[in-house]
Amino acid sequence: MKIAVLPFNSAEGTKQAFGRQFAAFMGDQLRTASDADVNTVSFLAEVEQEGQPRVGFVNITDGFLELPQVAGMIEQTGVDLLTDGFLQQDGDSFDLSVRFHKAGLPEPVATDDYKFTSADIFTTLHKLVKRLAEVAEIQLPDELAGEEMEFGTANAESMMAFLEGYDAFHYVQQAGPRVVQEFDYRIGTESLIKALELDADFVAPYETLCEYARTLAQHQVGDYQGILGALKKATELVPGEWRAHYVLGELLGMGGAHGDAAAAFEKAIEREPNESALYTRLGMAQMNMGMPVNAERNFRKAVEMEDEDKPTMDMLAGVLEQTGRGHEVPALWKEMVEKYPQSAQAHVKYAVSLINQGKTDEGQKVFDNALESLEDNTVVKRFYAPYLAQNDDVDRAMDFYEDCLDVAPTDAQLMWEYAQTLQIAGRDFEIPGVLKNLLATNPDPNLRAQALALNIEIEQPKRVESVQNAAKKLEEGDHEGALRELKPLRNWLADYWKMWLLLASAHNRSGETEEAMDAANRLIELFPGCEPAYAELASAFNAEGRHEEAYNVMRYVAQNVSNSLEVAINLGLAAKRAGHFDEAKSIAQQVRELVGSNEQLEPVLREMESAS
Repeated sequence: MKIAVLPFNSAEGTKQAFGRQFAAFMGDQLRTASDADVNTVSFLAEVEQEGQPRVGFVNITDGFLELPQVAGMIEQTGVDLLTDGFLQQDGDSFDLSVRFHKAGLPEPVATDDYKFTSADIFTTLHKLVKRLAEVAEIQLPDELAGEEMEFGTANAESMMAFLEGYDAFHYVQQAGPRVVQEFDYRIGTESLIKALELDADFVAPYETLCEYARTLAQHQVGDYQGILGALKKATELVPGEWRAHYVLGELLGMGGAHGDAAAAFEKAIEREPNESALYTRLGMAQMNMGMPVNAERNFRKAVEMEDEDKPTMDMLAGVLEQTGRGHEVPALWKEMVEKYPQSAQAHVKYAVSLINQGKTDEGQKVFDNALESLEDNTVVKRFYAPYLAQNDDVDRAMDFYEDCLDVAPTDAQLMWEYAQTLQIAGRDFEIPGVLKNLLATNPDPNLRAQALALNIEIEQPKRVESVQNAAKKLEEGDHEGALRELKPLRNWLADYWKMWLLLASAHNRSGETEEAMDAANRLIELFPGCEPAYAELASAFNAEGRHEEAYNVMRYVAQNVSNSLEVAINLGLAAKRAGHFDEAKSIAQQVRELVGSNEQLEPVLREMESAS
């Protein structure tokens, strides 16, 4: 049976979070306990605020849905059973009506009423789960079929606070950076902290607060210092747990406070010395602090604890290379090959490390030996192919790519590399078919943008030539000429990210900031990983004196797109112009440490370090 559980609509004066979470709890518990096909639904509506699309939770009506509307939902979704409800709250008292609708029937098969207070929350939620199972004719396991169920806490007030906090977390998970302007992240943090204050042994609010903080920071929702403060409060309320220290370290590192991040990771290790990821993150923080010896020690600890895949080995290899000991890296991977002779990854890493040390013949020999010795050599072919393509052995590379595509026909990245190899081989006529298959997999936006661009360059060369002419004019300082070339192409080449980048740049250089913002935003929507797009957007903001917005743009790209030198410099300049002088000086110092003496960068770094 296919079941849909709609969020319970809430009356005026009722916290909508409870309507959503009471329904979600009912559906999620049944799905988890029985593996039934239960979908808990969220209603999100898109709105535009200050020219930006945002999404918010919707309370569809202050009452029950109309029955024709319910019937339409059942028909559109193909469910067998649909549940909706209506919740009213008066202080600490609740009145909940729940309806159960079966496909093909004009009226609900049942309508139940529940009157309860917060103190009755456990009994009520349990009744809801059992009632849904009963109507759906699903057998519940013993832990749910009895008179009581386990909630993780016996404190009803803590449970209610947790549900409200979890609702905020669930919202940010779905909306990402597009939360509505009126959303107050503190409702979530304060509710989860309250739940912990009432019951410090209640694991759910602790773990949710950690993930909520991470999600807020990732999407730049809320106040950075406020989020850190919530995590620090969690470390005080649950002093023996490590997760809040771990997330605190992550967020401090995102803000450039690598010393404080390292201290947080060390506290996490004190509480959980057997978690390899903690040593990895501590090592990363120490690398950012210029402490490679300490970082190497912690990376080695992590590697010792890790399973066969050894994700920290690459970081350990990076430390050795940065400290002039790159010649030691092949021995590390050789040891892994000897320890795990059927590990394709170990063979590949060993081969690549030899090639990186200039020992190409030895590296190729390791690749070839792995092809013969491994029971499954698909991974070896996957990583050998691009090396062969770059070294003019395109026929063998294409054979390997085709073998890999036989195994993984919907691997978008694999198809993209195959298309590029076809281009090297001069077989452009085959590329559009590969790209069509690639785009049909619904790849991530960055890969999609690159694939669309290559397809346009092959199939619309005359229009692409116009873009190239515009680029030449822009380089020569003929901004108006570039715009004359580009403007007619906006409809014809709407999916060509290179055209939008040139258009944003041309508008910026012509002082047309609004048009530059529009072009940059279109580019970011099409190709969110395009670093220059953010620089053009920030440049337009700066030209209008909107320095804080320019800073937020560059802060976002620095955290989510790349750690490139260009991005770091643009972030430093944006921070300085927005009045974040300490951060600008810190970034300038980091750039100096990275590049050393550089006459070209010196004026820029001095500007970042100036106090006003």
